Amino acid sequence: MAENILVIGGGPAGLNAAVMLSELGVNVALVERDSFLGGNPKKFKYKFLFPDMQPADNVIGELIKKAEAGGSIKVYYSSEVSDFKENGKKFDVTLKSADGSETKTFDSVIVATGFEHFDPARDAKYSYQLFDDVIDIKDLERMMGENNFVRPSNGKPPKKVAFILCVGSRDRHVGNQYCSRVCCTVSVKQAIEMREHFPDCEAYIFYMDIRTYGFFEDLYWQAMEEHDVQIVKGRIAEITSGPDNTVICKGEDTLLRGPFEIPFDMVVLASGMEGGPQSPEMSSKLGIELDEHGFLKPENITLSPFKSSKAGIFLAGACTGPKAISDSITEGAAAAMNAYTYAVKNR
Repeated sequence: MAENILVIGGGPAGLNAAVMLSELGVNVALVERDSFLGGNPKKFKYKFLFPDMQPADNVIGELIKKAEAGGSIKVYYSSEVSDFKENGKKFDVTLKSADGSETKTFDSVIVATGFEHFDPARDAKYSYQLFDDVIDIKDLERMMGENNFVRPSNGKPPKKVAFILCVGSRDRHVGNQYCSRVCCTVSVKQAIEMREHFPDCEAYIFYMDIRTYGFFEDLYWQAMEEHDVQIVKGRIAEITSGPDNTVICKGEDTLLRGPFEIPFDMVVLASGMEGGPQSPEMSSKLGIELDEHGFLKPENITLSPFKSSKAGIFLAGACTGPKAISDSITEGAAAAMNAYTYAVKNR
């Protein structure tokens, strides 16, 4: 008899976990709160992924096709876990959707509920939602994905764009002291994408520290040397309105120029990653631990990063902390193997 495994979350990690388990002959229930699969990359219409600028549909799209192809994966759209009980070493889970509720017994569970973007409106100095032409990292992804890169204020292509890093990350003022890991690289990727498709548009990146770790550093040099992206070490203190329908970034260049006030047509805020509303919900319903930052806590971050604090429940992707899509996909595979091993061992 085939094992039955529940995967909660249909983003990159959950999708890869479900697909791998299906290839092992496991019966998979894939539960997604939205009406579609793909998580944030699909929700915000990511067009290209770093570091190789591969079309997102080549990665996320392929995983979605495999998950929706039928076989041993049953997808529950617009659904949630409404009740969760331990049954020996198995789990009795009630899945609720608009069509009703269904209770099933699972041999193991994978939680891959992902993350939420920090809301820049929580930090008044960025004037997010005050000025139309101040957008955030996910807004720009959607614009690029829809081939609609224009200023929200007037519908015209911008000629000068500022990217501001570490918005909602490494900031005690907003309660997030950690680095969100990928915001620097995503912003560099977006600046390159912008310069390739709109060469008349100038791009400036204001950073506290550039953290394009590992091989992502190649994009950093590519942005400057091949695409003439201006990368400035400096802190933005305030964003105000300027003449001719511009927005002005006031701050300080901490390496060369000192204080500055520069008008831009558009400002893009590199908003960081947070655990999101599903993390405390999963903690409460499944009885697993949260860490001090609001992400789900692994049993041992070094020795068993894919195990939760409860036997039989496994973790994958950005629900445990900020990470790149490629890392989330890898973790989905690792969690699948852990969940499968547990299920087989406890038949």
